[in-house]
Amino acid sequence: MAKKKEETQQDATQAAQVAIGNLSLEELVSLKADVESRIAQKQKEAKKVIHSQMLAMAQSAGFESVEAFLAGQTGRRTRRDKGTSRLPKYRDPVDASRTWTGKGRKPGWVISHLDAGGQLEELEIG
Repeated sequence: MAKKKEETQQDATQAAQVAIGNLSLEELVSLKADVESRIAQKQKEAKKVIHSQMLAMAQSAGFESVEAFLAGQTGRRTRRDKGTSRLPKYRDPVDASRTWTGKGRKPGWVISHLDAGGQLEELEIG
């Protein structure tokens, strides 16, 4: 029975495509406006259904309304360490303005120092 329903839907879709292909530009523009209006109407109906479901869930959890439930929500979590910066642990002996915290990828000047046979401890800020 499900196959028959699918075949019927496919036949209807093909018939609609043929019918649309025969329409004039003005008829297509009018059809587009009708379709967009119908989509907006369906979305509005869906919002009402979803809101009523959300209201029932909020009330079953002890809230007066959906808005009362949402008032307690802050959205996404924030990190505690956001905005804090790490102090530099290493300094370039050639250019003192270049520093590195020791976290993340090594800067070029650290790699050059290590390739030249130096030790990372030599770059530490005392």
